[in-house]
Amino acid sequence: MASPNFLAPLIAPVGGPGATVFGVMFLLDSFARALMVSIIPITAYRLLHSERDVSLLYLVIGLFGLVGTLSIPGLMQVMRRRWVYSLGCGALVAMGGLIATGTLAGLASGMWLRVFGTAALYTTLNLYIMDYIQKRELVRTEPVRLVFGGVSWTFGPILGMYVSDAIGTPVACAIASAIALLLFGYFWLLRIRDNPAVAPATRPPPSVAYNVRRFVAQPRMRLAYAIAFSRSTWWTMFFVYAPLFMVKAGFGATASAAVVSAGNAMLFLSMAYGRLARHTGVRPIVVGAYAICGVLSLVVALLAGSPMVAAGFLILGAAAATAIDALGGITFLRAVHPYERAEMATVYSTYRQISDITAPMVYALILTFLPLPAVFACSGVVMLVMARIALHLPRGL
Repeated sequence: MASPNFLAPLIAPVGGPGATVFGVMFLLDSFARALMVSIIPITAYRLLHSERDVSLLYLVIGLFGLVGTLSIPGLMQVMRRRWVYSLGCGALVAMGGLIATGTLAGLASGMWLRVFGTAALYTTLNLYIMDYIQKRELVRTEPVRLVFGGVSWTFGPILGMYVSDAIGTPVACAIASAIALLLFGYFWLLRIRDNPAVAPATRPPPSVAYNVRRFVAQPRMRLAYAIAFSRSTWWTMFFVYAPLFMVKAGFGATASAAVVSAGNAMLFLSMAYGRLARHTGVRPIVVGAYAICGVLSLVVALLAGSPMVAAGFLILGAAAATAIDALGGITFLRAVHPYERAEMATVYSTYRQISDITAPMVYALILTFLPLPAVFACSGVVMLVMARIALHLPRGL
């Protein structure tokens, strides 16, 4: 008797891809990016010698990244979705090579490709999820995807920094590129197709301005965007300024990356948040998570003189932010109309770039007049404001 093929559900899923397949895709995508998440800000700091200038670099990359993200609907009109996903994989492959040069130009180019690749992969993956996952199943499947991502974001930052310190940054970059190539191969092995039962009819592409107006006209879209944007600004603060905070406090780069990895390990709580949401609903968990994260971020600012204690509270803040990650995106996935998924998904995905622009711009201004702990305080205030705004989530969500 032939031995069972345990890989069959991962490479030839019956009835189309499900939560596990999408989780593996998200794991590989996240791992390629997570390997670089601590390397990039510390490399930028070594090249620029200023937290403020690092913020300005992220601001510039965010501006150019927004342009790249808004080009994705046009790309999907001239090429199939699978090719846009493949282009995102290619961007992450090239990212590693450029950052490995150790130059400011290479770093900036690699950062931009990382932003564009993330947007291309995120937009197309969300479209595939909406094709194959029913709306009522999202509370179960979205936390599964976050848990898979949690593996990458837990081990990726510290592994990338350890390899960078022990062997060299080019080797860490090469590993990131290799994982992006693996994602490309796995995606094409799956042969995922657009679901013809829900795929929109071919029609002339609306303008970017029309898509934005259509998105803004829908209150649930605006609320979904506010949730995604605010949690993204908090994670931008965590990924960029937590390592800088630890380095300035006298800790090594690897120890700084360990704080980021520990915060990302909180993503393993996603399944627990999902189970809880099936009993309580999404709304109370998201509102409570915002409030807790905001308070903890303010505590970090107050305890900045004790960096290890402050780092502990940052990690606890990440545990609260994970609840928003696990459940906040469901607001968009449930609200979007099937006939405008591609257009609305693209506008929605700009929350990353807008937060990558807004957060560094605000933080650069703050750091011009105040010390680094003020960044944590600012993030805390934003999260507390969002706790109030999140009360507008439907009670039945």
